[in-house]
Parts: sequence; structure tokens; C-alpha cells
Amino acid sequence: MRLLLLIFLGLMVGCSSSTLQPPKYYVLNGTPTYVMPAEAEQSHTLINIRSVVLSDYLKSSNIVLQVSDHELFFSSNNLWAEPLQVGITKVLESDLPRAVEAEKSYQLDLQIDYFHIIDQDAVILAGSYTLEESRSGRLSKQRFVLRESLDDSGYEYAVSKMSSVLRKLSVDIASRAEEISPH
Repeated sequence: MRLLLLIFLGLMVGCSSSTLQPPKYYVLNGTPTYVMPAEAEQSHTLINIRSVVLSDYLKSSNIVLQVSDHELFFSSNNLWAEPLQVGITKVLESDLPRAVEAEKSYQLDLQIDYFHIIDQDAVILAGSYTLEESRSGRLSKQRFVLRESLDDSGYEYAVSKMSSVLRKLSVDIASRAEEISPH
């Protein structure tokens, strides 16, 4: 009977001592891997980021996962290493045209409404932006919804896809600037 009691107590202690995993921290702008097309490298356009505004739910350090149509999960172990607004700005600054001798320049105001992982399915980025031509003050407003499928699991992979979808937004913004530029 004593042996059985000792085994039972051993199992109880073993089951009750859960090992806490330390949090993991992620950045959007890891090692640069994206190369702009040749025509973009020779661009005579400069796009300055004036503002990046996030929906309130994106202002925490927790990486957000949408688990159902109306439910979001804020991971306590998978966190942003810097404010998300800063990470987004860094990715966009590295990918938007930055011509030294710019013939055209724009100010960009970006509103991010949704930017999260959809449970094991995709990453979504949605919002709007305004480009203001610096000389004329002419405005162009554009809404966007970008989605990238997840072919693998894990937060590290999902964050890399989040960086990728931001790069797609950079390409869209640069293309829009070329379309609206005065000739």
C-alpha cells in the first residue's frame, strides 16, 4: 500500500510541475531577402512615410491569432520584440522607393485595420493609405486587403509571411505612386 501511495504521489508531483517556456520574440524586418525589380531600383520616386496608424488591438506586444470569425487570441509566449508600428515602418522604409535624386516625392499615411494570423490558414493585412504628392498636394486614397496562405505551421513561419505581405503592400504603393504621378 505504501508503495502504491509513493507512486501516486510521484505521479502527482510530476504532473503538477509544468515547465514554463520562456517567451519568444519576433521582428518583421529580419535578414533582408527581398530584391526590388530593376525598374524600381532605377526609380526617380521618393516615398516618405509620414504616419503608420494601427487599430487598437494591434498595439500590444502579443502576436494576434484569429481563432474564429469573432475571436482573437493574444499569444503570451510569442511576442513582438519591438512595437508593431516600428516594425511595419522599418519593412516599408526598406522596400519603398528611396531615390536620392527624386523627380517625384510623396508622403504616405498608412492605416492598418487588420494584421494578424488566421488560425493555421493565412496572414491578413487590410487597411488604407493616402499618398500626397509633395509639390502639388494632390491626394490618392486607396484601400487594400492582402492575404498570404500559410503552407507550414509555427509563429516564426507566420511572421515571415507577415513580412512578405508587407513587402507586397510596398510594391502596390510604389506602383500606385507611378500611376498617379504627373507626367
